[in-house]
Amino acid sequence: MISFVGAGPGDSKLITVRGSELLKDADIVIYAGSLVPKELLSYCREDADIYDSSRMSLEEVISVMKDAEASGKKAVRLHTGDPSIFGAIREQMDELSKSGITFEVVPGVSSFTAAAAALCAEYTLPGISQSVIITRMEGRTAVPSGEKLSDLARHGASMAVFLSAGMAGQVSKELLASGAYFPDTPAALVYKATHAEEKIVRCTVGSLEDAAASNGISRTALILVGDFLKDEGPYYEKSRLYDKDFTTGYRQGRKEEPVRCISFTEGGKKTGLKLKSALGEELCFKPFEEGMSLEEWTKEAFLEAKALVFIGAAGIAVRAVSPYLRGKALDPAVIVIDDRGENVIPILSGHIGGGNALAKRLAGILGCRAVITTSTDINGVFAIDTWAVENGMRIVNPERIKTVSSKLLRGEKVYVRCKDLRYVNYMGRFPEDIVVMDGDASDMTPDVMIGFDDAKNDSILHIAPSVSVGVGCRKGISFEKLRDGFERFCSDNKIPVEAVTSLASIDLKKDEEALCRLGRELGIGFKTFTARELNCMPEYEGSFSASDFVESVTGVDCVCERSAVKAAGAKELLVAKRVYDGVTFAAAVSAKRG
Repeated sequence: MISFVGAGPGDSKLITVRGSELLKDADIVIYAGSLVPKELLSYCREDADIYDSSRMSLEEVISVMKDAEASGKKAVRLHTGDPSIFGAIREQMDELSKSGITFEVVPGVSSFTAAAAALCAEYTLPGISQSVIITRMEGRTAVPSGEKLSDLARHGASMAVFLSAGMAGQVSKELLASGAYFPDTPAALVYKATHAEEKIVRCTVGSLEDAAASNGISRTALILVGDFLKDEGPYYEKSRLYDKDFTTGYRQGRKEEPVRCISFTEGGKKTGLKLKSALGEELCFKPFEEGMSLEEWTKEAFLEAKALVFIGAAGIAVRAVSPYLRGKALDPAVIVIDDRGENVIPILSGHIGGGNALAKRLAGILGCRAVITTSTDINGVFAIDTWAVENGMRIVNPERIKTVSSKLLRGEKVYVRCKDLRYVNYMGRFPEDIVVMDGDASDMTPDVMIGFDDAKNDSILHIAPSVSVGVGCRKGISFEKLRDGFERFCSDNKIPVEAVTSLASIDLKKDEEALCRLGRELGIGFKTFTARELNCMPEYEGSFSASDFVESVTGVDCVCERSAVKAAGAKELLVAKRVYDGVTFAAAVSAKRG
């Protein structure tokens, strides 16, 4: 029996227990003297025959193995790292098989894992890279077609490049040629990981050649490349394995519901349970308990829920939510219910956030009354903000709502101008006191402007159709660059940022931290589609911009335009592809109403 054993990366204590036991029992050991430290031979018996394969040909190595088998001796073929990676063991095993000699393979710790350990790095960071490419630079030994470094690098995955430290300059050129790595992409040279002479040099793809030369590294080193090497953070997503909301075979996750409800008394608890029974997963109900923090509950709910329901005194709700108020168009609905379940009172975001409608619905479940306090509702007057929400539009300057509502409450006419009827497909008829003006009329200033307009007029309530923005960007883009490009795109194309209701891209970008963060900060989230979904839009009227390179990487000829149209459910683009500092944007108006 011939045993192929992985010696590990260098440290004699990193050989496996199984490997060390085989060395202790071996009569003959053939070790890779150019890479395996002699300290590992201390496991061998003093009478064992030791051969250094760095001075032997394949035929000579096989001859020693055959002699060992013929004489009934135990032989170990000791390879550096793990024998399955650049170990040249297949040719040896094939020769043994031809001679009918049995063998086994004992794995070892590879130098690419040892190098990551030396850097305290993780190759597979959620949102950064979920793949590791192990390869080498083409040199005197060719690589198969399609496996040149520049071809593999197009994936943008974490990379461990073996046997290439002496060609660091060429490695840098190949990585940059891929289009997936950039001069500032993090890189590292790890010389003799776990050996006494170990040296770590952190650098970038653009400075690889200088880093290798200035540190005298030309061999016995790995080149690691990828954004997993960034040392600032957090720039990656946390693993879902330990996410409190993620269900595994061992733990039930907590599903986030759109309505969060809390109670403070036994009576309130009964009311909350009644609502929970009727609404099911739509409502997350939590009776207040000793040790709970109302401040933390409110903070989390305010950021994640569409509505907060307090079953208790109104003062508790007011004091709890006051630190987190952002604005009329951004705040979730807040509703108060007395603990006997007799009155349901929306106290925040009754129109835009849907608080009034939800209050009526909850009152119907409890068999009580909804106490609506907004003037337009109690006086039966048309509510312009409710109308906008129902028709899939966004209010740009909500502070002007009260001016329009006040005129209607006084019985005065309100004049509305539509800038572009192509994008204003509102449902239903306006009441008589709403006068829709000719879009080109200029003899008077309207009270309400519907459409896209960069003109600033503080006396006009501006309502804009909802817009979906599609984005295409490189991996690891900085949030600052993305946000700056987004704001310039909106400004240049007269799209109010407040009108953007969705941010979209291809699913290859679903974990891109900058895009996820921008969606969070805008309060609209970030949605993605597969290449198949983006390619299959038969109702689209027109043609998309096309890039052969983008298609070769993503499978889609234009990510931003297709994503915008798909997210909006539209048939045409509002704004075709625009490029801002390497980031592409496009926009489409939402076709969804109501």
